[in-house]
Amino acid sequence: MPALAPDLISVFSALPSACVLLSPELIIEAASDSFVAISNQSRADIVGRALADVFPDNPNDPVAHSVADVRAALQQVVASGQPNELPAQLYALADPEHPGQFIEHYWQARHTPVLDEQGRVTHLIQTVVNITAETQAAAQLHDAQVREEAARDAADWQRGELARIFEQAPVAIATYRGPNFVIELANPLVLELWDRTPAQAIGTPLFELLPEITGQGFDDLLNHVMATGENHVAKEMLSTIVRNGQPESVYWDFVYLPLREDDGTITGAMVVATEVSAQVQARQQIQDLNDQLAAVNRALHESNAELLANQEEVLKVQQLLEGNVAERTRQLESALTEAEQHRTALTQQQGLLSQILGQVPAGIATLIGPEHRFSFVNEHYQALSGSRAQLGLTAAEVFPEAVEQGFIGLLDQVYTTGQPFQGRDMPIVLTDPATGQQINRHLDFSYQPLLSDQGQTLGILAFIVDVTDKALAQQQAEALQAQLRGGTQPIH
Repeated sequence: MPALAPDLISVFSALPSACVLLSPELIIEAASDSFVAISNQSRADIVGRALADVFPDNPNDPVAHSVADVRAALQQVVASGQPNELPAQLYALADPEHPGQFIEHYWQARHTPVLDEQGRVTHLIQTVVNITAETQAAAQLHDAQVREEAARDAADWQRGELARIFEQAPVAIATYRGPNFVIELANPLVLELWDRTPAQAIGTPLFELLPEITGQGFDDLLNHVMATGENHVAKEMLSTIVRNGQPESVYWDFVYLPLREDDGTITGAMVVATEVSAQVQARQQIQDLNDQLAAVNRALHESNAELLANQEEVLKVQQLLEGNVAERTRQLESALTEAEQHRTALTQQQGLLSQILGQVPAGIATLIGPEHRFSFVNEHYQALSGSRAQLGLTAAEVFPEAVEQGFIGLLDQVYTTGQPFQGRDMPIVLTDPATGQQINRHLDFSYQPLLSDQGQTLGILAFIVDVTDKALAQQQAEALQAQLRGGTQPIH
């Protein structure tokens, strides 16, 4: 192949495009200045060498294939005499400033044949366009789109998880928006407590849906939360709502939380609530039973006093009526009959007391003496003990696990001081005698001393209410509140 004339090489070098002139054997015979500039090499390093040697594949990339793709395209031009184009090809050009390292470039190449008079290919011109910036920008855009899609998927998943938590939460949850507190979300439990359907509640202002609660203080509390951004926690708040068409008094434990936009603006409020009417009413019943028990104790003391007085009367009759046996016998029989009637009344009162205590919806037991031996237990107390509370046994024998937890010490304190003790929502770990497993419970209870006429402590009366479900619901509400404070957007 004859060498190119110097003037032709000069013309080729001045071409504005990045071009390289190749022989049919793919040897570089000339290169434009633009091509030399983008090759990161000198003209002397390029001209006279095979194209594949000047631009080899990256040795650190086992799947690189640019050399094979370019060789195949050029060989096709030699064979067909027709031009062709290649899509973007990745070239790893040696980094002149860091030996052994490579810089990625993307070139788009067009191959044009140079034909002689007989139509044979004498040379090939490869014209390349450096599309590195565009290709990398497109790759970055694609990566950003992939990340955005992944973020959307994660957000959708998180919203789905929050929706499932919202729907299945064991506490009543609702969200309100705007100054009129329009109901935006309401889970099944709050709808059940309101006695309303989703169609009735969603999109309706709270005090329009439940007009009966207007003026009960809820509007003031919500306005305060919206204005200050402060949470409000309420315990056993009494309200009146309409259920089944009838007004009903209910007690609530609830927390109001402000709802904020991304810029911190407060646009609504959330309520997490639990109805505690049953617990409050049970405590009130216990108080009523305490009053009844006190009245029965007073009646027992009065009956005992009357019985002692009658026995003294019997002795007097015996001493005064020695001369009249018949009269003395009649009076004696009358006194004995009256005494028997008092004993019968006392037995009936004790039976009534046992009947009352047996029907109370709480655990009740009486413990006698400094060792706290059981003298009475009702069914609720027996269920709480796992059927371990047997009459005559001590509290420590029935509940050995309660010794280290301090409950026996509390009994000792009440027996020694004669002062009652009340516990609210106190945790205790009990042992299931059937399985040996540990059971976590939360109890409301009171230890009331039983005193003699002289004020001496004879024993202790124990009232116990299991509030474990209430404690677990409160813990779940607090966990949900923590998730909401963690920045998760409300479900829309």
